[in-house]
Amino acid sequence: MTEVPEHLLKRGAARRAALSGDATAIAAASAPSDSASIERVGETAPVAASTESTAPATQTDGGAPPNIPVAPYVEAALSRKKIPYWVTPVLAFLPVWAIIYGLTLDKPTAKEPGPLAQGTTAYASCAACHGAGGGGGGANPALNNGQLLSDFPNIADQVKWVLLGTQGFKDAGIPTYGVNNKPVGGSGAVMPGWGSLTAAQLVGVIRHERTVFGGEKFDVKQYEAIQELIDKEFPDRSAEFKTVLEEWAKLPPEA
Repeated sequence: MTEVPEHLLKRGAARRAALSGDATAIAAASAPSDSASIERVGETAPVAASTESTAPATQTDGGAPPNIPVAPYVEAALSRKKIPYWVTPVLAFLPVWAIIYGLTLDKPTAKEPGPLAQGTTAYASCAACHGAGGGGGGANPALNNGQLLSDFPNIADQVKWVLLGTQGFKDAGIPTYGVNNKPVGGSGAVMPGWGSLTAAQLVGVIRHERTVFGGEKFDVKQYEAIQELIDKEFPDRSAEFKTVLEEWAKLPPEA
């Protein structure tokens, strides 16, 4: 039968005494023994560990459990703020909200071209008579080399001439046009009335002719002069011209 080393017996007794809480038994189990080690062939039995390291902490005299310190990382985990319960449904709804928001956005509208751009397009109808570069042809007067600005230094007078044309002037009993008092139809050429043009087209083509062919430096007060003419002689188109002219007055001169 194999003999159990004394230090193991003593450790077992100390463990049982610690579990029972009997102070007398603990003291007896912790007392040193005369035969603390047992010699064996080729080795020495280790001395039994002290009760200080093997026996767990006992309760205090009042029976309260021992005050075991809490590790810092455990204390931090217990004391940190928890995620509010309402965050989870909010995060789950975010993709849905993004889709709804994207669908409610207005699509960007294409920006309308400015007066010079619209005028360049509208002038294609005039090029057959006045030439692509404003040089005129035959009985049709030229618009370049200062001729246009010489006949119509006031833009409102040109607007009226373009709107009514030769026949419109004759019907109104107006014998001449422009500041040089050229006779209506005197050269044999007929200026058609362009009342069918929209306000944007008409003002645009006149801006094109005066700026591109006449080299005129644009002044926003020209729009005010056009509006005064329309209000006075073409009141049925006042609102149409006002909308266009007020919008274009906000644009830079080169627009």
